[in-house]
Amino acid sequence: VTSAQTLMGVLLMMAGAFVQAVQFVFEEHVMKMDIPAPPLLLIGMEGFWGTVLSITVMYPLGYFLPGSDHGSYEDPFNTWAMLMNSRNIQIAFVIYFFTIFFYNLFAVLVTFELSSVWHAILDNFRPITVWITDLFIYYYISPSFGEVWTPYSYLQIAGMGVLLYGTAVYNAPNAGCILLEGQWWGFGIDLSDEYEAIREEQEEAEIEAKWEAKRQEFKVRTHSSFTSPRISVHTQALRGIGANHN
Repeated sequence: VTSAQTLMGVLLMMAGAFVQAVQFVFEEHVMKMDIPAPPLLLIGMEGFWGTVLSITVMYPLGYFLPGSDHGSYEDPFNTWAMLMNSRNIQIAFVIYFFTIFFYNLFAVLVTFELSSVWHAILDNFRPITVWITDLFIYYYISPSFGEVWTPYSYLQIAGMGVLLYGTAVYNAPNAGCILLEGQWWGFGIDLSDEYEAIREEQEEAEIEAKWEAKRQEFKVRTHSSFTSPRISVHTQALRGIGANHN
């Protein structure tokens, strides 16, 4: 691999990260605008337009570009023939289809319930899961697959620890983060005042909610049939009997 190819790979990865970031922000905007789109509708539309672009742009481009797949960079007809004639590929396709569906569903729900930033942060845990799965496959299923433990694996663990810690302290002092009150593992960060302010706001919100509930209860009582300006059916009947009697 030449330095130019390495540089091209890095640039392509950066471009892909940029496009993914735009997608996350766009999803959050669509689901939280004045007329929001439901998460399942958003997933369906992304899948629909992804299918259209794949059929009309990517597949023709891969077919006409020269390559090692029957003279093409990617031969979709050969792919279809293998899919129709291989039971293993069919099973793998079904498993992959539902896996990607639920992955996209949960990812969009994270954006819907939290934010696109949380989506991007939690998405970084996917390599951790893949790496642990590779280790499990290599040592417990088959050495022909998976990944072996190397001296550099300790560096991976250190990087994952930094990622876990960054995720745990992100968005502090809001809910969902570890407490930072000057502990050594918090690198001296002390947010005690912010935590106290948040607790006071929560207490005020609870008091306001109780007061609103009491106010609504009092409002219902004052609008009963005995005190409401609207005359109830029973009162009208009694007045009618009294008028007839007179």
